[in-house]
Amino acid sequence: MINRNFTLLWTSQALSCTAGEMAALALPMAILITTRSPVDAGLVATAIGVAELVAKLPGGLLADTVDRRRLMMFCDAARAALALTLALALATGRFTTALAMVTGILTAVLSTMFSPAEGGVIRQIVPRERRREAVTTNIVRTNVAIAGGPPLGGALLGFGAPLVFLIDGLSYLASFGLLSRIRYVHPPAPTGPDRPRRGLRHMGDELTRGIRWVFRRRSLLALIGFVAYLNLLGRAVELLAAVQSSDFGSEPVAAGVVLTAAGCGGIAGGVSAGWVLKRLRPATIIGAVCGSWLVLIPLTATGHQVLTVVAVFTLVFALPLIGALVSLSVLLDSPAHLQGRISTATTMLAVSIAWIGPGATGFLIAGPGAQTASLVLAAPLALMLLTLLTSARLRAAFNTLSTGDPAESPTEEEPGAAKREHGPVKPG
Repeated sequence: MINRNFTLLWTSQALSCTAGEMAALALPMAILITTRSPVDAGLVATAIGVAELVAKLPGGLLADTVDRRRLMMFCDAARAALALTLALALATGRFTTALAMVTGILTAVLSTMFSPAEGGVIRQIVPRERRREAVTTNIVRTNVAIAGGPPLGGALLGFGAPLVFLIDGLSYLASFGLLSRIRYVHPPAPTGPDRPRRGLRHMGDELTRGIRWVFRRRSLLALIGFVAYLNLLGRAVELLAAVQSSDFGSEPVAAGVVLTAAGCGGIAGGVSAGWVLKRLRPATIIGAVCGSWLVLIPLTATGHQVLTVVAVFTLVFALPLIGALVSLSVLLDSPAHLQGRISTATTMLAVSIAWIGPGATGFLIAGPGAQTASLVLAAPLALMLLTLLTSARLRAAFNTLSTGDPAESPTEEEPGAAKREHGPVKPG
């Protein structure tokens, strides 16, 4: 690993993220087992999604205002208490949909606050020249949790849902302990025109500073727009591939194989992201992803399982490369005092239209058919690729994005940075 501090952070999140993915599967299953109501399960999932969205901007502002390590520890302690509450309720027969909704919403809000704080801590504990490695290592961690958490959760559900939430709660407590050992100094509040403005009348301005920063950087905004459409396509292709490969649900095992291929593709892409970013320029990566998706998306509609698995694996392989480009641009170029708000703003924009994907795909499959659906979904990629190939200005703009190459990046001094880790650093 990069250094002691990053190893502690990475290990804490590998544990809690994997357990969190297990719990994300167990919660709707527990609702269905208890209430026999898919409507209740759907309402809870919707409420959790809305809570995540609403909490993003306030979470980013909070991460820029308070000590980030302490905020992360608070979030872990609170999430542990919520998970253990669910475990106890299930074990004693007191589990209800209302309890699931309240704990799910609170956990989502806490997780949304945790994420930008983690990004700010990484900025402080990892030297600038190794942040590309930190970003790609975290991408691998996330994809391992996504690929391994649900199957593990499904297996543990056979021993009872309380066990899953007990493990989830214990993982947060373990994460709390590891985070407490990280050496971190929170950066001082900026002075002058960048100083934070207090009071309710300035709250809206402070909340939206990250969004305004992103909109002033056209190359980053164009990349986020591209990522937003890829996220829409990712949700759409997941449904398209699952429907076609399982023959409209008659072979559910085939759908599971497709989802496993997606998880494996994400892991492989995360492992390869650092190597690729070091050797290819951003415009080349974006063009290659655009062209490959244009070819691969129609393959997911063939109904041929081998072709679908290969296509889905390759499609998802590309996502960590593009995600790392966005993360590095934010991590390297954003001011330290706006890191949380900028990271949450980019996340909001990147997922802003993703929810359209499954609904649009369902209507297209039911209407003109799966093959037509795949062509309609892929068509905008052809326009994107043509624009990139014919516009030298756009390629030059994309190539200004930071990729973590120290030769292209100015040096910076920040309190608590890992390059001084062996010196006398006080805990935050």
